[in-house]
Amino acid sequence: MNLLRSDRVWLFGGIGLIALLVAAAWFLPIKSQYTDAATARDQVGDATAQLAKLRKTLADLNVEQAKMDTYKANEARYKLALPTGDAIPAFLTQLQTMGLDLNVAVDAYSASGHDKSQVVPTVEELPITISATGSIANLSTFVNQLQYTQPRAVLIQTANLQVSTKPDKSTLDLTMSAFRNIAPASTAAVNTN
Repeated sequence: MNLLRSDRVWLFGGIGLIALLVAAAWFLPIKSQYTDAATARDQVGDATAQLAKLRKTLADLNVEQAKMDTYKANEARYKLALPTGDAIPAFLTQLQTMGLDLNVAVDAYSASGHDKSQVVPTVEELPITISATGSIANLSTFVNQLQYTQPRAVLIQTANLQVSTKPDKSTLDLTMSAFRNIAPASTAAVNTN
């Protein structure tokens, strides 16, 4: 009967209630705080990994930004090679000047209408025929500069050389195509800012 005394019942009941309150406190607010902390640590780890990727991307973009002057120079060169306007008179004047510098007389030339390119739909071909007179070495240098040095994109389609017995009187007839961009200005111009 000592076992059922009321003070012992209250004592064991109080201890049981305290144990129940401690367990409830652990499972309800404290465990959820540990779960929230673990979730936050996972998010920090994900953010750190993403930050590392973004730093690498930024470093790559900084390398590309350092090359911007080269890209702008290439863009300017490409625009000279494939202009949006004809500029045939200026181009023929440029050929004559180049010929004079090389002791080649570029005297007979003709340019006909535009033909749409079979390969690139936004490009037109401008057929041009020229006749140049000079030494074979100078004519060879002229053709080399026409293909590789002068900025306008041209394709020599036929070349006919008539060798003369006089040293500076050989004649070279060239049929070539100069190209121009007919794309609208919004696609022809590239914004580099």
